Amino acid sequence: MEPTKIIQSGVVLFLSIVLTPLTSFSYTVLWDTSHGVYVSPEAGGNGFQPSGYYQPLTQHLVNNGFTVDTTSDGFLVDDPGEYDVIVVCLASAYDSVYTSAEVERIVNFVDDGGGLLLMGDHQLNPNANIQPVASQFGIGLGLSTLTPYDIYTSDLASHFIFDAVNEIFMYAAGELSASGPASAAAWQEETPYKPIVAVAQYGQGRVVALSDCSLWTASEYWDYFSMADNPEFSLNTFNYLAVPEPVTLLLFALGAVMLRKN
Repeated sequence: MEPTKIIQSGVVLFLSIVLTPLTSFSYTVLWDTSHGVYVSPEAGGNGFQPSGYYQPLTQHLVNNGFTVDTTSDGFLVDDPGEYDVIVVCLASAYDSVYTSAEVERIVNFVDDGGGLLLMGDHQLNPNANIQPVASQFGIGLGLSTLTPYDIYTSDLASHFIFDAVNEIFMYAAGELSASGPASAAAWQEETPYKPIVAVAQYGQGRVVALSDCSLWTASEYWDYFSMADNPEFSLNTFNYLAVPEPVTLLLFALGAVMLRKN
């Protein structure tokens, strides 16, 4: 094999390891619960947090090389810079609004290469609690309540988060909006085709926003996590958020060079 080919193959192998979470290469997630976890009166339990209704999601991530931690003290006490992905979820922030200092800490985290998952919900929920965070990335949450409540959609953008995903499910979702640097990535199939997922590139980091807090939850009364291709969608989303943008750009650049040389 030519030396150039050996070097190219080595770089591709290295980047494949960096881009693909393995059991020996764990990515880390910090889920904020410091603004109040909502507990369904009907379901009880531990509510909308990784140890509660998101337990199936948490276990799925752990099974695929992630470590999931929570912070009840918030990002001003527990430094998000030690993590690859942070989660700002309305149902885990149901009681109070994010402060300007917290918003600044989150924006700096993303700008430096971190991944942010935003989870809003329909119009009747207090989306204003996390809207100060979402606004920094051109995203509006809870603009309306979508009907019917059971939303199955295959109206998905061509994007990594939908790799091998044919359909996603949401329940009682809201409408979101996306403008620079964000763009819509999935839409409700029923008229008037309102957006329900958005993505953004900000600095060296990435953002994914969802208009439903329940799509990756389960309890003894429901199991939305297993609906449609939600498990694949969840793993794709966290994989996408965990990888810093420069690594992906380097991979694309390498691919272009290799194509020119062949």
